[in-house]
Amino acid sequence: MQQGQLPKDRNRGGGMGHPNIFDLCKPREDVAKGTIADSDYAANLANVLTGRASRDYTDAPTFFTNTYPTEGLKELLVNVCGRLSGRGESVSAVFRLDTSFGGGKTHGLIALVHAAAGMKGVSNVSEFLDPALVPDRTVRVAAFDGENSDPANGRPMGDGVRAHTPWGEIAYQLAGKAGYEVVRQSDEQRIAPGADTIKELFGSDPVLVVLDELGEYLRRVQGMGGRDQLTAFLKALLTAIESTPQAAIVYTLAVRSDGKSIDAFAEENEFLAGAMSELESVSGRKATNLNPTRDDETAKVIRRRLFASIDDARAIEVIDAYRALWTNHRDILSEEAKRSTTSAEFGQTYPFHPDVLDTLTGKTATLGGFQRVRGMLRILAKTVATVWANRPTDASAIHLHHIDLGSDVVRREFTTRLQQGAFVPA
Repeated sequence: MQQGQLPKDRNRGGGMGHPNIFDLCKPREDVAKGTIADSDYAANLANVLTGRASRDYTDAPTFFTNTYPTEGLKELLVNVCGRLSGRGESVSAVFRLDTSFGGGKTHGLIALVHAAAGMKGVSNVSEFLDPALVPDRTVRVAAFDGENSDPANGRPMGDGVRAHTPWGEIAYQLAGKAGYEVVRQSDEQRIAPGADTIKELFGSDPVLVVLDELGEYLRRVQGMGGRDQLTAFLKALLTAIESTPQAAIVYTLAVRSDGKSIDAFAEENEFLAGAMSELESVSGRKATNLNPTRDDETAKVIRRRLFASIDDARAIEVIDAYRALWTNHRDILSEEAKRSTTSAEFGQTYPFHPDVLDTLTGKTATLGGFQRVRGMLRILAKTVATVWANRPTDASAIHLHHIDLGSDVVRREFTTRLQQGAFVPA
């Protein structure tokens, strides 16, 4: 019996026994059917803007229904929307999303894009911010996604325009073909435009500029003078944004609090972190740093995405039964089972046993290719689909042994995606 697993004779659903997970939890339809596509786990800003992403991301009501309102995301929306609407108290025009790989940065940017568009049709706006702060007039939105950039060939924008640089893409998105013509020479010659030229693109509307995956863009322009020109552009862009009421810029960096990065573009991200700190020091204006998803909110994010409903009120009796079991057998259980906080943690992670998320966070997350929230979602979505397909009668909670490595789709998450092929024979 795994730590904390209830005996089978006390765990039958319904009747006099404790309710099982099938009584208390209802997975989202795509999770239960196992029909979530790989692209549904990886938010892609460019695909959202062009309408090529799945409905989970492009449809604002669906997006916010599936999204847990973390403190960082609420703070981001309140500050940026307050700035855009002119009705907030934010004094900052520059916002930096700083998290480790897979920590919800791009998800936060997509939320901003929907918010800037007015959150039309969203029924749970108040979960995220005061509805009065949502912009009620057109906001010009420009988003540069380094993952989809093409500095050598140019990225097709429409109207026969191919943009080679962040400033080329942003100019077109802010002011169409006429806006691109303003910076055409800068784009074709890969020379950053000045602050006044950028400000010319803003017009009289509120403006939101978001920058994602700049490290990947820098990798692509190695040997092309890309670092110097990107730094010059960022300085000009910050100057233009900060001097414009109802304008804001949000950028992401995959770096830790110590300024170090561990993803595939670590060197570039660390360079950008240093460059932005220097630019902020020169301007005397510090960016507001936000973390979209704190570690202690990961369980809530996963629960919201994977389950349509969880009966937390009735789950308390299940957690109480586990606590009684841990107390009665404390002499033979691990230190974690003896901690007074374990039951409270269970309340946050249910229907997942606390050991499940602890293991994925403390062990699997040490692998270089593991993306914290996104990686857990991939593994646990497949686990939930497998558990609901087999419906074991003793499932009071989802335990580590329910992550079934006998299932091809689950096993491949570790052996292929996380490159742990050495364990295939085991």
